[in-house]
Amino acid sequence: MPALREIRGPAGLLAAWEWSGDAPPTLLLHGVGNYGRYWDAFAREIGGRLRIIAPDARGHGDSARPDEGYAASDFVADAVAILDAHRIDRALVVGHSMGGSHATMLAATHPERVLGLVIVDAGPEALPEGAERARRLSLGRPASFADPGEAEAYLRRTSPGYADDVYADRLRWLFREEEGRLEWRSSAHALERIFAGSPGRVDPWERAATISAPTLVVRGTRSPVLAPDVARRLVAAIPDARLLELEAGHNVPLDRPLELAGAVIGFAAALPGRGAR
Repeated sequence: MPALREIRGPAGLLAAWEWSGDAPPTLLLHGVGNYGRYWDAFAREIGGRLRIIAPDARGHGDSARPDEGYAASDFVADAVAILDAHRIDRALVVGHSMGGSHATMLAATHPERVLGLVIVDAGPEALPEGAERARRLSLGRPASFADPGEAEAYLRRTSPGYADDVYADRLRWLFREEEGRLEWRSSAHALERIFAGSPGRVDPWERAATISAPTLVVRGTRSPVLAPDVARRLVAAIPDARLLELEAGHNVPLDRPLELAGAVIGFAAALPGRGAR
């Protein structure tokens, strides 16, 4: 079982889960509406071959829920605080979906902290279908559920096709019991602020071109978010990048945890300075 640590971040406490393992230290950033333990299946397949730290992003899980501060730069500041608290100089950073965008920004703005970058099904441009689905499920969800059975039925209906253990994990970490009902751990206000967005000062394609860390872009072949041509353009934009496509939907860490873990371990093994603290 991973150890839970509370870290003082720029806007309050951040919950971070840590699985002990070998170098390099690896920071996992989850997508919108999710949680640090989203990476459970991936961590099991890693099996101690990497030291993993997976925080609940602000507004999610058991981390602080500030009224404001949901721009990408705020999430990046939290990531730096987590690395500092763990006394990690440089990390392999793996980000999925929203976390992939934050990981990309971290690598571009704090290159000295990123040993390598893995972007999982995220890019500068999202397919309209995937973007609309994410917005609908985040902003149009029921406020709470009467019991675990009702909540699980909702998860299976809106996100079908996963193994039973995936639904059990999501049921455990997406919700908390409040006054006899199951409520979301992710803040509705935070999700609204995230989807409202904030104007970026740097074009995401220009930012990608500044990344100096070796980069692996992973795309699910059935992804409704990252189009094949956007993935190829992203790899071409980053100076040292390559593309891996896995038979999966958008949630590659849930669909293909074994294959993704193997790819990340192989990628980490080839990184220069992989033994960095």
